[in-house]
Amino acid sequence: MSKKRTVYFITKSENAPIVLQEAIQFAEESQEVMIFFDLDGSRVLDQGYARKMAREGIYDILPLFETALQTGVKLYGCQMNVMLACGMQCIDGVEHVGVSTFLDLAYEADAVFSY
Repeated sequence: MSKKRTVYFITKSENAPIVLQEAIQFAEESQEVMIFFDLDGSRVLDQGYARKMAREGIYDILPLFETALQTGVKLYGCQMNVMLACGMQCIDGVEHVGVSTFLDLAYEADAVFSY
């Protein structure tokens, strides 16, 4: 029996903590989980931005990213947004891909959620 595949599409950075928590839960239930960060959502992939949010008490997302990666969640950043962000340093474990990769993943998924 194959694993269920869930793909998340995050376009708003404030949704990232909620999505990461849910993705971790699904991955712990032996599901294949992938998250594609695009537009404003890709900002949370920047180490500096993530540290700033933690310092300001908004949310500490770095531990969520670490847990997600440890449970097997695959993290993808839209290469166009990441490349256009001057000085952006992505967190470890993020693969930069294009929209066509996201579409391929989404077409093969059992569920696709957009946030």
